[in-house]
Amino acid sequence: MQKPNLKIIISLAIIAVFVIGVLTYVSILGENDKIDRVIGEYFNNLKSGNYREACDVFSASILTSQGADDDRLVTFNFILELALLTHYNLMDQYDYTVELQRSRVWIPFVGNDAVQVGIVLKRKDQHGVSGKRAVTQQNSRLHDFITVVRERGSWKIRQFNITDSAIAEVYNELRGRVDLNRYIQRTSDGFQIKNADVNLTTLSSIDRRILRFSLYKIQKALGSELLPQAKTKNRLF
Repeated sequence: MQKPNLKIIISLAIIAVFVIGVLTYVSILGENDKIDRVIGEYFNNLKSGNYREACDVFSASILTSQGADDDRLVTFNFILELALLTHYNLMDQYDYTVELQRSRVWIPFVGNDAVQVGIVLKRKDQHGVSGKRAVTQQNSRLHDFITVVRERGSWKIRQFNITDSAIAEVYNELRGRVDLNRYIQRTSDGFQIKNADVNLTTLSSIDRRILRFSLYKIQKALGSELLPQAKTKNRLF
């Protein structure tokens, strides 16, 4: 029986190792891209005003932390967005861009399962900047602002590093100053809608967001349908 050619065996082994290496590399890249998608999902919900839905990407450590009920988490998301929009001068923008920068490439079985991500918020039409403006934006990046962790095979947001970030002061100022009960007041069995005069022509950007947030809370309390409609059959409009 003719023995296999040694060169053929070595060549096949090299090809096999190469294919496995490529597949592993692609798999790792795909897993790291999931980190960006999780954070992107969070900010997409913020931009849409879905502050409770944004919590879906939070880790169990956030959701089960002391005092972390729905109202507190929703309020946290709203104030955090206000602070970020204030920091980047985007309060009047409802469709901004979020650029991410991971602190490292996650590799399975190497290091821990936590990755820090820096963020920059920009106007939607702000592309290809250069020179001093680009340097300014780089300096305004909130480095390692978000920590994501791999939890039961999925990436989740575990922490926002607000305390050591450039938005700490504005976040604390907004949290103490913004009156979230300006338009509605939560009661034990519902809401009290206050007698507030809303002039859309003079309403400030931040007041618009507070009003929008108030309406969102009412909608969530009442359910997805504010005005239930009677069911009809074969009716065209």
